[in-house]
Amino acid sequence: MRRFLPLFILTFVGIWTNSMAQTPPLERTVNITFQDVQIDVALSRLAQEAKFIFSYSPSILNSNQVVTSEFRDKTVREILNRLLGESINAKGKGNYIILTKAAPLTKKEIVNNTVTITGYVTNVNTDEKIAEVSVYDKKSLTAAITDQFGFFKITLTVPDKEAALYFSKRDYVDTVIVLSEGTQFVNIALQPEEKVIVEVLPVYDTLQVVTKPPVTGIPEVLNESDRPERKTIRDFFQEKVFSKNIFSRKKGNVNVNNIKDTLYRDFQVSILPFMGTNHKLSGNVVNGLSLNVLGGYSMGTDKAELGGLFNIDRGDVRYAQVAGLFNTVGGETEGVQLAGLGNLTRRNVNAVQFAGLFNANLGQVHGVQFAGLFNVNGRVSTGTQVAGLFNVQPANYTGVQAAGLFNVATNQTHGTQIAGLINFAHNINGAQIGVINFADSIRGVPLGLISFVSRGYHKIELSADEVFYANAAFRTGVRQFYNILQAGIKPESLDGSLSPSSLNPSQENVWSFGYGIGTAPKLTKWLYLNIDLTSNHVNKGSFTNSISLLNKLYLGFDFQVAKKFSITAGATLNGYISDPSYTENPTLFTDFSPNLIKSHSFSNGKQLDMWWGGKVGIRFL
Repeated sequence: MRRFLPLFILTFVGIWTNSMAQTPPLERTVNITFQDVQIDVALSRLAQEAKFIFSYSPSILNSNQVVTSEFRDKTVREILNRLLGESINAKGKGNYIILTKAAPLTKKEIVNNTVTITGYVTNVNTDEKIAEVSVYDKKSLTAAITDQFGFFKITLTVPDKEAALYFSKRDYVDTVIVLSEGTQFVNIALQPEEKVIVEVLPVYDTLQVVTKPPVTGIPEVLNESDRPERKTIRDFFQEKVFSKNIFSRKKGNVNVNNIKDTLYRDFQVSILPFMGTNHKLSGNVVNGLSLNVLGGYSMGTDKAELGGLFNIDRGDVRYAQVAGLFNTVGGETEGVQLAGLGNLTRRNVNAVQFAGLFNANLGQVHGVQFAGLFNVNGRVSTGTQVAGLFNVQPANYTGVQAAGLFNVATNQTHGTQIAGLINFAHNINGAQIGVINFADSIRGVPLGLISFVSRGYHKIELSADEVFYANAAFRTGVRQFYNILQAGIKPESLDGSLSPSSLNPSQENVWSFGYGIGTAPKLTKWLYLNIDLTSNHVNKGSFTNSISLLNKLYLGFDFQVAKKFSITAGATLNGYISDPSYTENPTLFTDFSPNLIKSHSFSNGKQLDMWWGGKVGIRFL
């Protein structure tokens, strides 16, 4: 054991020496006592004790100064401040400390009473140095942040020769000191905030309140059954956008996390975030008027904000916000919001929004939204949405949605959807106007090429008329207005479809396909009136290339025999438009010829024949 003891001692000394070398010389802590020694001797002993080298000119020292002091667990910086005062500056470089005579104050600094305050911030309970403490002056908005050793340096301009210096750190009690004239070095001890977790436990018919100390460490992983089943659009933006602080590595964001007070300024100018009249406290200031040459970051805006590129506000914005690229608001938005690209808000919006690309809001929206591409709202909203591509509303909505491509409203909607292609709504009280409309239920009318309402009007129809003996049609929409997709056939022979037209053209089957619209008002509990308008292309064989349109106006009755079965019958007014010069036109009537009520030839050579007819059929669903 004695053989290894020197090795242990050398190892310990090596580790201690290495740790000392890694710590800047000004922040090394020593215990040292001086008893009636010259200042140069005291400095030499201090350098030897803390394992660093001094560099200075002896002329800057008072050779007559005698030192008698005892220091316990003090940093070299603190000891030098006590020994030399503020007349000599100490600067660390590598393992050297360079001493220089402090420069005299300029005339401007004297007039403005400029003062530099340095010091340390520690934990009152443990005496440990606290890093990333916000040190600031509310009047000038000058701020500093303690380094990893708890040291700060802040230069203030104090016209009234007195200033209040604030110290704020998350999870610590805010502390303020009033600087008296001549104060230049201060040590501040912060008190940690007391935190308890209140747990309410049922005990018989009463409630028992139990307090627990804060839980530290990594929280327990949720079971799969505890995880949310799905995430909403609001969740997406919350996690992917607002939870990502783009200034998380900036010193200004330390102030945002630390400082609980909100500061106010009537006017501010900035070039970029933290580069303006509000300095590093930009994220803690609510401005009346705000001008951001390129971009700005603030607590909020109370009157108006203009940004060359962007505006970012953590809190509320009122009345007007204009940006060349984008606006981001973490609180409420009121008034007018304009952006070249997009507006992104976290909470409620009571405003008019204009954006070149998009408006995306996690809260409620009451107002008008115009976007070149899309509008997305996360909560119950009212107003008007106009977008070049689409609008998405996952919560209740009252108003108008108008989009070049599609609208989506996945909850209750009161209003109108207008889209160049598709409208989708869950429950809508209003109208849908688009090429294709989908809804679970609707109290109103969907107007489009195809409308499908889950709880609406659906009918499969098999029918016969004087031209086509077998017809099939699908009706979809609502009874007030529905779409009709249909096809029919008039077989000339059982094998006509298999016979080459050149060999047996007269026996080719005649068939049709087409589209229509209609309405079915209710007359009695079991009887409905049908008014349909359809248009079908009539073909012979494979396809008729010439114009051959059979148009019908149907007026009939729908007798509801059972819940999902009905019989229909009625009269039709027919108008057939064809080109007589086309030799391959189908022959409509082979078994009989109706009395034409009108026959007209147009100047372009087309022929119109009109007659009365009828239809009977059965319907399912």
